[in-house]
Amino acid sequence: MEKSWMFWNSIERWLIALASWSWALCRISLLPLIVTFHLHGGIILLLLIFISIAGILYKFQDVLLYFPEQPSSSRLYVPMPTGIPHENIFIRTKDGVRLNLILIRYTGDNSPYSPTVIYFHGNAGNIGHRLPNALLMLVNLKVNLLLVDYRGYGKSEGAASEEGLYLDSEAVLDYVMTRPDLDKTKVFLFGRSLGGAVAIHLASENSHRISAIMVENTFLSIPHMASTLFSFFPMRYLPLWCYKNKFLSYRKISQCRMPSLFISGLSDQLIPPVMMKQLYELSPSRTKRLAIFPEGTHNDTWQCQGYFPALEQFIKEVVKSHSPEEMTKTASNVTII
Repeated sequence: MEKSWMFWNSIERWLIALASWSWALCRISLLPLIVTFHLHGGIILLLLIFISIAGILYKFQDVLLYFPEQPSSSRLYVPMPTGIPHENIFIRTKDGVRLNLILIRYTGDNSPYSPTVIYFHGNAGNIGHRLPNALLMLVNLKVNLLLVDYRGYGKSEGAASEEGLYLDSEAVLDYVMTRPDLDKTKVFLFGRSLGGAVAIHLASENSHRISAIMVENTFLSIPHMASTLFSFFPMRYLPLWCYKNKFLSYRKISQCRMPSLFISGLSDQLIPPVMMKQLYELSPSRTKRLAIFPEGTHNDTWQCQGYFPALEQFIKEVVKSHSPEEMTKTASNVTII
């Protein structure tokens, strides 16, 4: 009993000594902290605000970037083509997400040899909303159209994310390669706005399977867009790890050496047209084209006069050329329409 009492008495004295030492250490540390805050309180406050904003932006980036429910019925109703043969397709990605695609086949002359255009849309709505544009592509370009709804859009499962969209694009390309009725040597990628970033990524990872890319009114990267949209705050100084979604097209375009068409609407009020010009300049392709439409807006450049002839000329030149480099002999690099 006495030994037990001595043991607990020793523990008590040790704890009291530890508490006294800790309190002394706290008092010693508190003084320089008070002095530091007094001298640099403004800097510390700004740093805390900066970190807080970065955290909020990281957490809510998906909400700011992806709009699968605009218009409000976009997740409930996907319009289908009427009066024209089409396939409503569902495929699985490598991580098990079910995606919805619409394939519209060109049935005119030489249809078995028609190019196939994989269509990646922007950050809102669903593939049904792109049908007016897609049907005009079908008629004017004489191509097969495969429209893709990313995960979280239309009838596709899951929730959108950068890595998720990349997996979606890979799954779609893999699907095209399994179709015996589609010419695997004539696969074109088309991407508008966010879809342009998806197309550039897919092309950068699959140069041996992609004939050409066509991107319209897309951006250099999400950090570049953040600096543009939130110019009142020094977004350009945020490190990359602050961005949940990056879409670094300005880096990935360096891996896209296939023929490339950059379509720019100079009246785009969302994405600065200069970004399209910069992507064009960064492209290492020897067969790159820049089609400029002064009246083209962000979503409606395809309604400009001369739009489809520009795409048609590009596709025909790619298809006709045994060697893509031969295109440089027959067409100029920049076209203003």
